[in-house]
Amino acid sequence: MSRSLGIVLRVLLAAVFVLPILFAVTASLRENSDMYRYAGSLSLWAFLPAEPTFDAYRRALGLPRLQAQLFNTVLLGFVMATGTTISSLLAGYALSRFRFRGRRALFLVMLFTLFIPVDVILPPLFFVVRDLGLIDSFWGLALPFIFSPIGVYLIRQAIEEVPRELDHAAALDGAGLWEVLRTAILPNIRGALIACWLMHFVFVWEWYLWPLIAMRRDDGQLAQVAISGLIDPLRSTDYALVFAAAILTIVPAFVIFAILQRFLTPSQATSGGK
Repeated sequence: MSRSLGIVLRVLLAAVFVLPILFAVTASLRENSDMYRYAGSLSLWAFLPAEPTFDAYRRALGLPRLQAQLFNTVLLGFVMATGTTISSLLAGYALSRFRFRGRRALFLVMLFTLFIPVDVILPPLFFVVRDLGLIDSFWGLALPFIFSPIGVYLIRQAIEEVPRELDHAAALDGAGLWEVLRTAILPNIRGALIACWLMHFVFVWEWYLWPLIAMRRDDGQLAQVAISGLIDPLRSTDYALVFAAAILTIVPAFVIFAILQRFLTPSQATSGGK
């Protein structure tokens, strides 16, 4: 009984995430004239397009700057995910393995920043980036968020699970701090590193407010901000085009996740310690 209930709950939870994507896919295959034809109906054509067409995808790929903006999003995702993972690894290593005064207080203060809404820090952050001359630049988008408290927490906790005997064994072989990190710790936290990288890569796709105010050039803008510009409340919106563009923008994130998710394996620290 409990197993059946667990399966039902998993299916319902999966449906919460999958159904909106399926709706976007089916809507992108409709003509605009069919978008509301079956609204409120429980017929099959309310969920599936009666006459599927890829015209919306052809028009989305023909948008003047969408391909460049999608490239900006992917590039920013790679840069931010890599930079954040490296900074989180170094900070997590220091907070886990080094002993210094105020270490625990520093860790708690860092965790406290997770409860501060991002919207609160955006105005002062904008003035700082402006004074540095980074507004309307790629690095103006990336650098302010290259350090992540949640990334530090994730990797620090993974390092805490690595037995210290591995550190001592590497040190007895003459390894320094960097060698201990490379040979004793990194192989055992691969899953946490990839999880951290994927989390911050996908995070770029959720960005809207910061690129909206920090990037005013259309050729430097991110895809999700550009797609929102396709919605015009004062005129008739081409929703098939909007959905098609949205589906195209999530393809890179989906492909990257599909490639890397098989590496999200549990730590091998315990077996290594034996």
